[in-house]
Formats: sequence, C-alpha cells, structure tokens
Amino acid sequence: MGTHHVETCHITGLPTENHPSEKDLAEYYIEVNDERLLLRFNWDHQNSAYVQRNKHILYGMLLNKVFPEKYIKNKSEILDNEKLEEIINDAIYPKTPDDKLNNLLNYLHSLQWYEGSEIKWPSINDEEKLANMLYFFNNQELSFYLFTLYYKGLISGMDASTFDGSQLIDVKLTYEGLLKIVEINESGAKSKKCFIAMSFSNSQKDKRVALKEAIDECGYSPIIIDEQHIDSEITINDAMIAEIKKSKFIVADFTEHKHGVYFEAGFALGLKKPVIYTCEKSHFEKTHFDTNHYPHIVYEDLGELKDKLAKKIEAWIG
Repeated sequence: MGTHHVETCHITGLPTENHPSEKDLAEYYIEVNDERLLLRFNWDHQNSAYVQRNKHILYGMLLNKVFPEKYIKNKSEILDNEKLEEIINDAIYPKTPDDKLNNLLNYLHSLQWYEGSEIKWPSINDEEKLANMLYFFNNQELSFYLFTLYYKGLISGMDASTFDGSQLIDVKLTYEGLLKIVEINESGAKSKKCFIAMSFSNSQKDKRVALKEAIDECGYSPIIIDEQHIDSEITINDAMIAEIKKSKFIVADFTEHKHGVYFEAGFALGLKKPVIYTCEKSHFEKTHFDTNHYPHIVYEDLGELKDKLAKKIEAWIG
C-alpha cells in the first residue's frame, strides 16, 4: 500500500485494498457506500489522541459524502494529523444533545412509510454503520438517544432490552413526534435556503448575482432580504430574522463593512447556524476584530468568489 501494508483504515477501521505504488506511503482503497475511495497517509502515521477520539466524525463525513474530495480521489493529497484535525474542526454535524436528538428523529421520519407506520430498524450488524452515519460515537450513544426519544414521548415502541444490551422494537413516531418534525424543519435545520448578508450598494450588484449563482448551483435557494416581498405590517428587521431562522446556513460578505452584515452573521451564529464569511481582498484588512479571526473566503474577482464559495458549500454544508 504504497510500499507499506496497512490492514485496516486509520479513520474507519474498514478493511483496506492495496493501491500499488512505489511511493514511501501507506496508500489504500476502502469501500464506502459502494464507492472505492483512495486514501494516502505517511508510512508511519499514527492518529493523534484528538483524531482517535473524533474519528467517528470523519467516518460520518465519508458516509454522508461531505468529506473533502481532494483527500479521497485518485491523486489524492496525503492526510496527516494536522489535516485530519482541521477537517474535524471545520465539519458541520450534530454537536449538541438537542442537535443529536433532532437529527435522529429526522432520520426515523425518513424511514416512515406513512404516518403511524412501524419503522424498520436496521439489523444489529448495520447499527454500527448507522451510528457512524448519524455521527454518534458508538452504538451505545445511538441507543441512549433512541430511548431518550422514547421517554420524551416522541416515538413509541416496546422495550426489549436484555442483560446484554438495550433494544427498542416496534418503533413508531407519535403525534408529538410528528409535531416536533415540523418544528425542526421550520427552524431551518433541513432547509434548502441560504440567507445572504451583504452590502446593498450599487457597486455590489454584480456580486449579488455571483453569490446567488454559486448558491443556486449548489442546490440551495439564495435569500436576499431586499428582494423579498414583505407584508406592510412586518418590519424589515423582523423579516430578516424570520428568513435567517428558516435558512440552513448564511453567507456573509463583509466588503464595505456594513453594520447590518455583522449583526446578521452574529445573529445566525447565536442560532448555531453555519456562517460562510467572504470579503474582497482589498477590504479584508479593515474587517472588525470580532469576525476577522474566522476563516474567510478572500477573493480578488467574482470568478474566484464563485469558485471558492461553491467548493466551500459542497465541502462544508453538503
């Protein structure tokens, strides 16, 4: 594998297939979702403690097809602990208990044939893969959250736990669970909308088109508040807040340093929504200290902005 043999993948534990090479590396294929992926590591790679503790996140990204493609395709870049830790830190996945619970409930809803139907739960052999796909640390964490849904009355079922482990069978979403699904979707977690915060000056008209095109090409609907029809009894601030709440993520362009952009980005962060920061290179040095420590897409022209933004959305949002 390269010139070094590795039996199991460093980040998934899956069996590996040799990638013939003369390079002094550990190079191998793994199969994820019926797709062969090529990974490259230094021959003596050992996961850092941080990577080892969080490698289920990396596996989850592979299963959900949001792992950066440059590391898993032919001629892929070499992975090391610094890059793996960066991927983990940049990943968007359910992190809080509420996020984990809601993500699991949404998954169960996706398995429901009709309202009130029994949900077919994966076999024991497939539970480990499911736990990874939903970004749980292991089966035990998945089981904990499944029973939490049960105790909260969001799902019904029969407790078939034994001395060997917890098990819930005959799972169905309750009426309360269906109402929770509506609440989750209205919160923007499963939305296909992206809110754009930017300067509305005439000099930025071409940029608004470029941002919208990049977002649209990634499968999301771009929302700019001054293009929305707002009922006369609703203020523009109320409309802006409502649209951010309904969006999956935010693109905030800080060119011209408008106060509204800072407010909208901060409000989205307060809602724990992903924010993608962009700024023209000539304006970046003047960005405020409360945002300039976040990684920005810094660009010199609109073509570069579109290209970098599309790649960021595909890698970070999915």
